[in-house]
Amino acid sequence: MRQLLAFIMISTSSALLLQRTIIRSRAIARAQSINHIQRYYGTSILCSRELRRTVTYERIRRHSEMKFTSMSSSNLAEDGEAVHSRKKAKIVPKDESGDEKEEDSSLPEEQTEEDYLNSLPKGLSKGYHIISHATVPSTGFSMEQLRKKLESDEINRLEMTETNVPVPVALMILFPKEFGTLTRSRKECRRKKILVLRGSKDGNVSNGGKIHFDHDRMIIGRVGERVLAGDTIAIQARTANGGYEESRKHHKDPPFHLPVVYQDDHIAVVNKPEGVVVFGPKKGGYGRNTVKATLPYVLDPPKVGTLSVLWNPMPVHRIDKATSGLLLVAKTKPAMVHLSNQFRDRKVKKTYTAIVNGIPPEPKEMFITSAAAKALGVCIENSSCTNNIEPMWQLIDDELEEQSAVTIWRTVSTAPLETAMNSTVSMVELKPKTGRFHQLRRHMAWICKCPIIGDSSYDGAGKAIELRKDGMFLCSNKVTLEHPFYSTIDGTSKFNTNQSLSSSCDRVSLTQDDGTVFVNVEISLPQKFRSMMRFTETKT
Repeated sequence: MRQLLAFIMISTSSALLLQRTIIRSRAIARAQSINHIQRYYGTSILCSRELRRTVTYERIRRHSEMKFTSMSSSNLAEDGEAVHSRKKAKIVPKDESGDEKEEDSSLPEEQTEEDYLNSLPKGLSKGYHIISHATVPSTGFSMEQLRKKLESDEINRLEMTETNVPVPVALMILFPKEFGTLTRSRKECRRKKILVLRGSKDGNVSNGGKIHFDHDRMIIGRVGERVLAGDTIAIQARTANGGYEESRKHHKDPPFHLPVVYQDDHIAVVNKPEGVVVFGPKKGGYGRNTVKATLPYVLDPPKVGTLSVLWNPMPVHRIDKATSGLLLVAKTKPAMVHLSNQFRDRKVKKTYTAIVNGIPPEPKEMFITSAAAKALGVCIENSSCTNNIEPMWQLIDDELEEQSAVTIWRTVSTAPLETAMNSTVSMVELKPKTGRFHQLRRHMAWICKCPIIGDSSYDGAGKAIELRKDGMFLCSNKVTLEHPFYSTIDGTSKFNTNQSLSSSCDRVSLTQDDGTVFVNVEISLPQKFRSMMRFTETKT
C-alpha cells in the first residue's frame, strides 16, 4: 500500500513538473519573440494581439517607404475630399474659376451600356471594372482630417503621418459617404474591392486628362496596406455576368421547374414550389435540388454594364420547404443589401393564404379595422373588398420564444369537408408583421386552434393525418417591396424613360410614390387550393 501511495505521489509530482516546464518554455519562447520584434522594429509590444498588429503594420510601413515619386498634385475640396468621380471613373471637369462643374451621372442617350462598360478601366480581378477613384493630395492629409476619423491614441498606435496612412483610413476621408466607418472600409478591403495605384515619376494623369491605371503599379488595397501622397485609390466592381453560363455548362436543364414571375437586371421574383428547400445545409444533402442552385438556369443574367453583379443570383430570405409562393432574389450586391435592409426594417409586405382545419374563432375584442392594421405596418392595399366595404381583421399579438410575434388574419371563405373538424375547412388570409420561426403555422394551431391542413408539425395528428396526403396548404401569394435600383436617383431616371418589365401572366405592377418605386406582385393560388375548396363556398 505504501509503495502504491509513493508511486502515485511521484507520478503526480512528475506531471506537475512537466506541465510547469512546458508553460515556462512557452513563456520564454514568447518573450524571446517579443524581444526580437522590439529590437528589430523598435516598438513596444503589450499582448499577442498587439504583436500581430505591430508586425503587420511595421512590415507594411517598411514596404510603403519605397521611393514612389508623388504624381501630379490633386487639389482638396473644402470638406477635405479628394476630387474623384462617382460614376464614370474620370476626373471631374472644372470651369475657368476652378469650381467643379455639375456632371450628369446618367448615360448619354447615344451611349449604350456596352459602350459605357468599355469606357471604364479594367480592374485587377477578372470581370471587374473600376467605377470610382480618388487621388491622395501631393501634400497628404492634414492631421485635422485624421483626428476627425480616429482617436489620437489610434493614430499614434498605427504611426500615421500626413503622407502615410492605412487604406481603410484613406477610404473614410476620400469616400465619406460610401465608407462612413472603419469597419465598413476594412470589410471592403477584405473583399478585394479596393485597388491602390502607386504614383510614378511621370504621374498617373495621361494627356487626355484621365488617370492611366497601369496594372504593373496597381495592387489590391488590403487592410494593412499603406497609401502615400500621390497614390490613387480605386473601387472595382463586378460587371461580368458571373456564374450563369458556368452553371449551365455542367447541366443543360434545371433540376426542377421554377416559374419566374418578374425579373430585371437587379432583382427577380420566383414562385417556389412546395417540397423544395431554398438553401441546402452546409454539409450538403440536397445536391442541385435547391432554389439557390436552380436560379442560374431560369433567370437571365444582367445586361452588360450592370455594376456589382453577383456571381450567382441569391435569395434574400427563406420559405419553409412545405410552403409554396413568392421568393425574392437579388442579382447584384447593392440589391441584395437593400432588400436585406428592407426585411430588417420590416418594409417588405407579404401576404399568405392558407386553408385551416375547422372554423377559426373570431373574438370581437380582437377585431381591428383596416386603418388600424395599416397603422401596425401591415400592407392591406392588395386585399380584396366585398361590396366596397373594407374587411375587418383579427389581431394575434402573442410572443414566440419571448419575442414579439404579430399576425393579422381574416377568414375568406369556408367549405364542407367530412374529415375536418366541424366538417368544415376555412380559407384564411394571413399578413405577418414579424417573421418568427413558423409564426403563421404556430399562431393558427396554438392561438386559433385550427392548424393549417397538411402541417405535420402542428396539426395534432389523429384524424388530421388523413388530410396530409396533399401537402401543406400555405402559399405566399402577394408581396410588395421597394425596388432597390429604381428608387435611387440614377434608377428613377431610367424607370421614367423605360418602364418595360419582364413578367409572367400573373399580376405584376410597378408604381411610383414620392420618388420611390414599389414592386407589387400577386400570383394565383395553386390548383390544390381550388380543389380543396371545390364544394359550394359559403362566405362567413
